[in-house]
Parts: sequence; structure tokens; C-alpha cells
Amino acid sequence: MNDLAMWLGYAVMACAGTALVAVVLFGLSYLCVTIVNKWIKAMMRAYDLNILRKTMRQLEAEGKVSKKAGVRP
Repeated sequence: MNDLAMWLGYAVMACAGTALVAVVLFGLSYLCVTIVNKWIKAMMRAYDLNILRKTMRQLEAEGKVSKKAGVRP
């Protein structure tokens, strides 16, 4: 009977350890995904802003837009 209780205790500890490792790995992966998503969004905003600035400079050079008045008729 003691052997059965000992093996049952080991099995419970093994399952608990596996569950704990799984929870820690899930938490770390969730944290990494969150950080990477924020970084990607920041990079996309910077890229879009650079594209917008480049486009506005081109339109100003063509005379279609002025800085003060906005769009020229």
C-alpha cells in the first residue's frame, strides 16, 4: 500500500511540475508576442510616417500642395 501511495505521489508531483513548466512557458511566450507586436506596430507607424513625409515633399515639389494653405485648387 505504501508503494502505491509513493508512486501516486510521484505521479501527482510530475503532473504538477509539467503543468507549472507549461504555465511558465505560456506566460513567457505571451510576453514575447506582446513585446514583438508592440515593436512591429511602432515600426509600421514610423514607416508610414516616413512614406507620408516623402509623398508630401513630392507633392510640394510638384506644386500640388503647399505647407501653409494645404491643398491648392
